[in-house]
Order: sequence, then structure tokens, then C-alpha cells
Amino acid sequence: MFPFHLFLGHVVADHGFTNNAKIREYRGWKLIGHMIWSVFAILAFTFDVIFQSTTGVVVFLVSVVVHLTGDLLRVYLHRKGKKRLIDLLEVALLVIFLVLNAAVKDLFKGSYLTAGFVFYLLGMNAVSVAVTYVFRNFVPGDPKISDIEGISERLAFFVFLLAGKDLFAFLSLALGFLYRLWKFRKPDVRWWMSPVLGVLISVLWNWMMYGRIF
Repeated sequence: MFPFHLFLGHVVADHGFTNNAKIREYRGWKLIGHMIWSVFAILAFTFDVIFQSTTGVVVFLVSVVVHLTGDLLRVYLHRKGKKRLIDLLEVALLVIFLVLNAAVKDLFKGSYLTAGFVFYLLGMNAVSVAVTYVFRNFVPGDPKISDIEGISERLAFFVFLLAGKDLFAFLSLALGFLYRLWKFRKPDVRWWMSPVLGVLISVLWNWMMYGRIF
């Protein structure tokens, strides 16, 4: 399995534990704090092997420069009101980190984090924050939504499905629907998009990791 360690570090830094839409509004020390956190997030998934070769050191330094430049560009584009350019920036950063990751992929074979575990964590990010990014920026396009209920529902389905607990996986969807029905009462497009995307991504990851659908 391909080791996505460096790529995952970038994803976690800008998407895993923060509202990506809020990063665009950071100023001063808050922005600097995020940038420092980003370096440590990248280090967290690479530190044990990335410095074992000159190539690894160079790639790490380039990764830090690229990531921090992305942080600054994201804020600049937000000030200019270039919302769609920010989306293109996010895609460009993902592609660049995939290329950088591929350049040192052999180093990660000796990491204490197995490629399978890293890929599992990447799936958790895809099923949770990647879907929420779509909701915040495109459907319905509200950058302030938290989507906590949707994330919890999709993550639960992902974890149970990949653990082979199909009954619990679908029960989590049913309970999530009942919770939204009780709390919000008024349906919107996320009511069906959230579970559908959660199921599709989870099934895809289940197949890629274990060669099974359910």
C-alpha cells in the first residue's frame, strides 16, 4: 500500500482539526500560531524517517515552505474575495504534496506508522472533513456551518464498516437521521447528501483496504 505520510500531515494541518474556512480569516499571531501548528502536524507523521537522508531533509523543508506559502496565499485570496481561487489553491496544494510524498515514499517503509494505518487515517479525513469542505464551500456554501452531527454520523459509519460491523454502521445512519429530525425538524440537502457521501467514501475505502464492499 502506498505510504501517504507526508500528504496526511498536510491534510491534518489544514483540515483535520480546524475549520478550513476560518483559517482564511486569521491575522497576526493567530495566523502564526496556525503556521507553527502546521509544521508540527507534518512532523507528527514524518519525523521518525524524514531526516534519515539528504533527500528527505530537502523534501521536508520544501514541504514546509509550500505549506506556509499556501497559508499566506489563502488569507490573501480571502481578503480579495477570490473564493473559487482558494478552492483551486487547496487542490494545487494537495497535488504538490502528493508529488513530494512520492519523492520520499521509500523512506516511509521504515516508519513506525504503517502505510495501512496512515491510509486508514486518510480515509477518516476524507469521510469527515472533506465532505464538510464541500458543504461549507459549495452545498449550501455556508462557511460558518459546523456540520458536527454529519461528521459524527459519517465517521461512525466509516469505523463500523471497516471493522466489519455492518449492522452498527447502518444503525449509526438511522440514529443520525432521527437526531436531525428531532433537533432541526426542517430538512435540507445535507440530510441525504451527508449519509450518501459517507457511505460511498466508506465503501470505497473498505474496498481499497480489504478488497470487500461490506
